[in-house]
Amino acid sequence: MDQTQLVERVFEMTQAIAEAGQIADWQKAARLAQERSPLVRSIQREQAPVALAMIRRIQAMDRSLIDDARTTQAELTAEYELATRRIKSAQQYNRVAMF
Repeated sequence: MDQTQLVERVFEMTQAIAEAGQIADWQKAARLAQERSPLVRSIQREQAPVALAMIRRIQAMDRSLIDDARTTQAELTAEYELATRRIKSAQQYNRVAMF
């Protein structure tokens, strides 16, 4: 596989990772990212202009995906903390109601 083909493959995998992120399938996104990592490390410094343009698009997609993942993580953390508080409140009510 030449460098342009390699970059094209990384681009395709990045699109698949982005699609998984859009539907919040973070396990699939992580699996694909792990599969993609060795390919990314194989990309050489010198590239054709077409490949460089694809690399810039890959970087932009990665930045967007990281932002989405951070937002999702913050939302899930907030939901978890709220659920934990509700459980504690329900437990406290049950203790008081038993007396």
